[in-house]
Amino acid sequence: MPSTSDSFMGTVAMNRDPYEVLGVQSFINCCGTRTVHGGSLILPEVRAAMAAAGSQFVNMNELMDRARLRIAELTGAADGIVTSGSAAAIAIAAAAAIAGNDPVRMLRLPQTEGFANRVVMLKSHRFPYDQAIRMVGARIVEVENLSQLEELDFETVAMIAYLGSRDRNAEIPLEVLVTFGRHHGVPILVDAASEHIERPNVWLCRGADLVVYSGGKVLRGPQTSGLLLGRKDLIDAAWANSPPHRAFGRPMKIGKEDVIGVIAALEAWFSRDMSAAMKTWMSDLAIIGQALNSVPGVFTEILPPEEGDKVPQIRVNWNFADLPIHGLDLRLRLLEGNPPIMLDDVSAGPGNITIEVFSLQSGEAKIVGDAIAEAFREITVVETPVQVSADIAGEWMLEVNFTRKSRTHQITLVQTGSALQGEQTSDGFAGAVIGTVDGTAVRLVFEDTYEGAIITYQFTGVIDAERMAGEVMLGSTTPQTRGIVSYTQYGTARWQARRLLQ
Repeated sequence: MPSTSDSFMGTVAMNRDPYEVLGVQSFINCCGTRTVHGGSLILPEVRAAMAAAGSQFVNMNELMDRARLRIAELTGAADGIVTSGSAAAIAIAAAAAIAGNDPVRMLRLPQTEGFANRVVMLKSHRFPYDQAIRMVGARIVEVENLSQLEELDFETVAMIAYLGSRDRNAEIPLEVLVTFGRHHGVPILVDAASEHIERPNVWLCRGADLVVYSGGKVLRGPQTSGLLLGRKDLIDAAWANSPPHRAFGRPMKIGKEDVIGVIAALEAWFSRDMSAAMKTWMSDLAIIGQALNSVPGVFTEILPPEEGDKVPQIRVNWNFADLPIHGLDLRLRLLEGNPPIMLDDVSAGPGNITIEVFSLQSGEAKIVGDAIAEAFREITVVETPVQVSADIAGEWMLEVNFTRKSRTHQITLVQTGSALQGEQTSDGFAGAVIGTVDGTAVRLVFEDTYEGAIITYQFTGVIDAERMAGEVMLGSTTPQTRGIVSYTQYGTARWQARRLLQ
């Protein structure tokens, strides 16, 4: 039990950092608005509105009825509701498409036998968060071309889902999907969770029936909030499936504070000075660039905003031969600094890393630029002695010990110098193996694709005669989000392996 001075009441009274009280380290965020890093910082006016909302009681149905009118007025959409995050908005949209507001169907979810329960997606638009669709009881059907779309039995299709961030290279244009949806009476849902909301809404104007946004990312509203915008009949059904109603979405509860917070965030968003924001971002990029371009062997380049995103970035490049540090090692070095700085893991390579400035606060750009420049200046070239690698080619039985039970993999390894490749098989998880061996240190990677996610195991360990053992990082990723954060999101486990007799 903390003392009064260490309690949260004492923390507020003494103006102390609540994270420090818990022993949690905060950091300067150069990665944008990733959920794993706490999303974004809630705007001061949003915090004030939420605090005021938390001091009184209201009927949630009446609140959402009025909120829907205000959301429609602010966004230009026909209707809209607040959800407990953008993934919840996707799930509730799928529930609305499959069950409508028919209580007999709603209360059966996720049992959907006998319903139109298939959701069509482009193969290239599959991503881990489409599990929010499958959890409703839907089956996702992938299409890659127009002929496959034409062959579908639309009597069994409840919805078409589309990932806005991959619009540019879509195998089938959104407008074609809209035409098919209109013809068969099937709604189109666009996931635009991380995008900047525009008015009029670009996705609804292009024919989508529903569109999803995060409330806790670029909007800087409550981190646990999302927005579902679109057709009134579909929003009616979505709200019926949402909390506080006893339906599929009941576990995805929102508070009165969230509803008010999202409206306040939308009001701030649509009254913002975008040119002033761009001026601030460009100034921060210039400050970082100036600090880094002064380091021999380092140069920077400004990356213009990508489609759906409005914020420019800066890519830091360096000559790896002269500055032998991987972007991931640079990231770790800055996290150990004072103050800690969080760099992006996905863009990190042997001679480059990308910095996002959306989440930087006043004065932080100089801190970031100076810290990275100092890290480069401290790099020294160390000669690493060449070790003779152990020979681990052949058949192995490998066991991963999870918190509950374990999983056994039979692996076959082929070794060329220090490089490893091969195959692994296990119940429900099989595929290629790649890795390296350096002396007695071994690294292995297992991957397999399930639905929209790539399951990844990243093994590190040591070899002792005919046995290996170590730690495995458990995660999932997509081709676009490969990085240490995704690779470790499910934690770690211990593993051991023994060579099988030939």
